[in-house]
Amino acid sequence: MDKAREILRQHFEVGLSQREIADSVKVSLGTVSGILAKARAAGISYPVKLNNKELGSILYPPVEKDGNQKYAEPDMEYVHREMQKKGVTLTLLWEEYKTEHPDGLMFTQFCTRYRAFRKMNDVYMHKIYKAGERIMVDWAGDTMSYTDSGGEKHLVYLFVGALPASSYLYVEPFRDMGQQAWISAHVHAFEYYGGVPRIIVPDNAKTAVSKIDSHDPEANRTYADMARHYGAAIVPARVRKPKDKAPVETGVQIVERRIIAKLRHRQFHGFDELWEAVRDELEEVNRKPFQKLPGSRLSVFKETEQPLLRPLPSTRYECADWKQVRAGMDYHVQYDGHFYSVPYLYAGKLLELRATANAIEVFSDHERIASHIRSCASQIRYVTLPEHMPSNHRAMTDWTPERFEAWARKFGPETQAYIRFLIQRREHPEQAFKTCAGVLRMGESLSAAGMEAVCRAAKEKNVFTYKYFSMLFKRMASEPNKRPSAPIRHENLRGGSYYGGDANA
Repeated sequence: MDKAREILRQHFEVGLSQREIADSVKVSLGTVSGILAKARAAGISYPVKLNNKELGSILYPPVEKDGNQKYAEPDMEYVHREMQKKGVTLTLLWEEYKTEHPDGLMFTQFCTRYRAFRKMNDVYMHKIYKAGERIMVDWAGDTMSYTDSGGEKHLVYLFVGALPASSYLYVEPFRDMGQQAWISAHVHAFEYYGGVPRIIVPDNAKTAVSKIDSHDPEANRTYADMARHYGAAIVPARVRKPKDKAPVETGVQIVERRIIAKLRHRQFHGFDELWEAVRDELEEVNRKPFQKLPGSRLSVFKETEQPLLRPLPSTRYECADWKQVRAGMDYHVQYDGHFYSVPYLYAGKLLELRATANAIEVFSDHERIASHIRSCASQIRYVTLPEHMPSNHRAMTDWTPERFEAWARKFGPETQAYIRFLIQRREHPEQAFKTCAGVLRMGESLSAAGMEAVCRAAKEKNVFTYKYFSMLFKRMASEPNKRPSAPIRHENLRGGSYYGGDANA
């Protein structure tokens, strides 16, 4: 259902065409068309308020297969002639073909047959990119370096973003190529452009794609979250297919030749100095006139691409770390050495955790079930909300030393002194709370005088565990009036002095 939800989001929220959605989600055009048609028929829009089971029953009802179905083959010579005309696309020709042959080939097979026909006839296509449609991103292969105040040398990696319709570039140096740098580079690039393209085309690095697959790659969760925040779709380039993102490959070459190579003899004494030099060279590259075309990257961008970019959201994206976690039986999930509560009904279940610099959010089946301010205090490892606790656990949170002493005072001063003794025996008062509660509950079955006698004896005998207090309590409660008997005296008994080691021994 995740792909179905993504199809609906990209259609209703991002506004992509069905073909673009199919490329982004890595499904056939027929699947996209079918899901949107069924969603429209059922009155479903985005955001989807149905759970996965309800959505699946609508989008994928049981169907009967017809093994004898036949397809009318399209006239590829006619398709090829029409493709030479301005404004004619394969999508348009396929729709005309489907109108004439409703049971004909789906779009994928239609395109496969056309590619085979074109290959046989040695036909090649020049790809033209629409303004404001996509950004292609990559890291430059060459690196730069700077020397810090201590004389230590540090490598710097350059992020490159290119808008293919205008060849307008964005370049930014980073100290590493990690997830944080990758996300920050995109955020800064969108702010540099003043808007957001509809499609992001990365390569298959781990910061962009968590599962590499020729047919069904899975975007990195943090990367996908960032794209969703800006209303963009991620369409990774195919593995070992650099032509899928040829404009940024060209952009990387330009950066390596006109920025990195140009600054190779300069000695930088800090990261900020290097960043300023790269920024100056970037502005020069974007302002330099084209050799064979009128204008420059900057002028073409302002004229054609900038007006078509989607507006930036009201808030900047905050980089988040996604992690799959399992709630313990104490209904807490762990992240970075701290434990955060979730509703107790989710104890033992597999959940998804989203962590930012300031907040922790926990999700179950795409629904947020808990939100906490992120804790950085080493002495406070557990963050628990009272509403997440069952009623019996919630009552325990009200336990304090004063409450137990007040409870013990109802029996008498000996009981109160014994409860204070139990609490002071432990390093932390909380460690004695369960023992105190057990002792006082046990005393409810005995008279106040009897409880006072038991507590006095327990303190004198240094009893501080519930187990031994229970044994003492049961013995004294069963013999409330029993007194020690007087020693037996008889002439045949030697007496205690016999064992004392005196002169008569």
